[in-house]
Amino acid sequence: MAGPDSNRGTKRAREARAELGVHPEAPLPCLLELVEESVGLPVVVRRLPREIAGACVPCGDSRLLWVNGVHHVVRQRFTLAHELGHAWCGHDGTVAVDTIETLNGTTTTPYEIQANAFAAELLVPLAAVKRLLGPDPSLEELVVLGAHYGVSAWVALFRCQTAELLTEEHGARLREQLEEGRHLELAARMDLPELDDGLARIERLPYLSRSLEGSALAGILAGEVSVDDAAQAAGCEADALRGAVVALEAS
Repeated sequence: MAGPDSNRGTKRAREARAELGVHPEAPLPCLLELVEESVGLPVVVRRLPREIAGACVPCGDSRLLWVNGVHHVVRQRFTLAHELGHAWCGHDGTVAVDTIETLNGTTTTPYEIQANAFAAELLVPLAAVKRLLGPDPSLEELVVLGAHYGVSAWVALFRCQTAELLTEEHGARLREQLEEGRHLELAARMDLPELDDGLARIERLPYLSRSLEGSALAGILAGEVSVDDAAQAAGCEADALRGAVVALEAS
């Protein structure tokens, strides 16, 4: 049974879809465009240490969302949705950096539980999962569901668990198949089309939202401006920005 933090994140994601004019069950055409244009938050996609997924950093009255560009695009989508969840739920940004473990659900921190639930519901609405799949779906159905919504088969499995479509035995069997990488072999044989969105079309890193072009942050990434100077220009807390730029980049 979902707890209060998971329920809160799920509710906020449904509210976000409604407020942003997104169909309650359809795949998002482009999460990056939704974040940048509809929500109005800037995004940075760049190389970060592999154990780091992303960050949501307070900047004045806004937020700056970071995504690790070395990760597979399906993980980038979940990371960006997770960071959007922090902003949409009004989290104060005291936890600036999200690791892979955080996004994998190995956390008991309320903010992270909420952001994970937000991301899952925003990307793969529970009502759609219940409509599209029956009890104990096959590995093939997980792969198709994941491809349809632009997420991994692992996320598809998690959504089926949340929808209470899996018996304990069948769920364990699917997890074993995923751990063995059988979903990757199956996806290759099925040759399913991949979601062609803004994140998938990024060719060069770092990527910065157009609103950041010529900004102090762009200067930091180019090595032309100090973190303290950029923080002052952007109205950010220097420590928060330093944590997102200096500590995140340490490899």
